[in-house]
Amino acid sequence: MWIRLEKDELDLILKNIPEGPLAEKLGKPVDPDTAAFAAAVQTSDDLEVDLDTIISRGDDDGAFVMTWTWVSNERAGLPPSNDDGEEFHQDHSI
Repeated sequence: MWIRLEKDELDLILKNIPEGPLAEKLGKPVDPDTAAFAAAVQTSDDLEVDLDTIISRGDDDGAFVMTWTWVSNERAGLPPSNDDGEEFHQDHSI
């Protein structure tokens, strides 16, 4: 699971949970090459990447980059949406 935390949110968590596995994970520095890998992704209308994305370096020269991929209701096998976009959609997490 991935959750984007703003600096003030991260500081609040670490203030209340200063030690342990969560604090260690949240205190781990961001890979300095994250922005370079993110910028190298060829984006399109259907594929986007955030510059502060998560990367996972491989054993060879490269990294997997977390991206956002657009999937239509039709492609997902779901019926078309009849709302005007104002309502929240139900979460269909796997």
